[in-house]
Amino acid sequence: LIIEFEKKHVLSLPEDFKYFCSEVNGFDLMGTEVYGFLPDSLTSMSIEKLYHREHKLIKFPQPEYLVPFSPDGSGDFYCFDTRSHNGGSCPVVFWYSNYNYTDEDVPEKANDSFVEWMQEVVIDWTLEDYDYDGNDRVNQ
Repeated sequence: LIIEFEKKHVLSLPEDFKYFCSEVNGFDLMGTEVYGFLPDSLTSMSIEKLYHREHKLIKFPQPEYLVPFSPDGSGDFYCFDTRSHNGGSCPVVFWYSNYNYTDEDVPEKANDSFVEWMQEVVIDWTLEDYDYDGNDRVNQ
């Protein structure tokens, strides 16, 4: 499904993300969700469905080179900027869905790579709120 997605949209996903999807293919951990490439019959949302929605069905569509992969829970998304590849990865940007970006006013780069994004958003931010046993640090 990954190769089909790349061919259909004429872009290359980062190698680190493709490897991640070959092993895990999406997850939801303590509220942080990462979409994968599951068949439509197995999921209500996949990268293919999200890409279509965010590029074709909303007021401020994303440029074709952005690939949304993780929602923030408020309707905004972390996306791969597939115009630039470096060492098997590409930058992760944060897309505000209700903002009208321009060529001069582009989405902010959040991380240099998917691996860096995973470390910061999934691991570090989760450990700010939960310990290694899943106990809530905030409401103790």
